[in-house]
Amino acid sequence: MKWQSERTVVVQAAQQLLRLGLVAATSGNVSLRLEGDMNEGLIAITPASTDYETMKPEDIVVVDYDVDVVEGETVPSSESLTHVAVYKARSDISAVIHTHSIYASVLAVAGVPLPPILDELVAYLGGPVEVGEYGFPSTEDLGKKAMQAMGERNAVFIRNHGLLAAGRDMPDALRACELVERAAQIYIQARALGSVRTLPSEVVEAEVNIFRMRQGTSD
Repeated sequence: MKWQSERTVVVQAAQQLLRLGLVAATSGNVSLRLEGDMNEGLIAITPASTDYETMKPEDIVVVDYDVDVVEGETVPSSESLTHVAVYKARSDISAVIHTHSIYASVLAVAGVPLPPILDELVAYLGGPVEVGEYGFPSTEDLGKKAMQAMGERNAVFIRNHGLLAAGRDMPDALRACELVERAAQIYIQARALGSVRTLPSEVVEAEVNIFRMRQGTSD
């Protein structure tokens, strides 16, 4: 089987999301840019409608940027075009995860961005998590609108849908998903208390610079 180790990484990440409660049954999707294929544009992505508990490396589909299947017998995720949009726009990204986690989805449905309330939120994600304009599921338009809102950061809320997170590698993308869900829960509960204090602007600026250095995108 070609790309066995990469396809195993995708399966393990999907199953970790399930263990963390960030996805349920077959919701969400995970992809990995294949190393050495930056020009060819190949990604390994979870298949459509396949239970994470029983998913195996051979179920992972390798597709090109037109979502044509290069390797695999299953149907690629219906949100493959959204993943492709991230890889096309961001050369510093090697892993993309889409979840339907509860608190992130609450903000996505409410159309409420997640402001810079925690130091790690800025240092690891690059700033606040914005909400993209609505795009019809499974379309190129959805991916473009998500990327317009994500910019250089590593997470964005897909309006009325969920979270799209990215990272330099799969552990980085997984951490982004966990961090956004925890921060979203903190933010929602703080708002219920009636008071939310964001980080000072000079702190945000300094931590954005830290993020850029981590990503290798600083000037």
